[in-house]
Amino acid sequence: MTTSVDEKKLEHIARLRKFDPRTLEIARRLFIHHEKPKLLSAEYGVILQRIYAIRKAVLDSVDDGELTLRGPVEALAAARLAYEKQMAKLASRTRTG
Repeated sequence: MTTSVDEKKLEHIARLRKFDPRTLEIARRLFIHHEKPKLLSAEYGVILQRIYAIRKAVLDSVDDGELTLRGPVEALAAARLAYEKQMAKLASRTRTG
């Protein structure tokens, strides 16, 4: 499973988790710039586990089941319609037992 974190969400998580500026910078380079943990560990002079702990803190703050779709309006409308049909189908199964 791939989790996408954009700048706005990362800033929000950083405020919630009370990241210091350096931790936020590392998180930004991990999630926004997709830099390798080993490179960041060497560059910031911290153990690799610290980089992974920052990544875990961010991922733990992302809501389960949250989904953001981006694309052409028509494709998004079709995806939404398919989702709503599937949810209605599941709901009718639940009601009928």
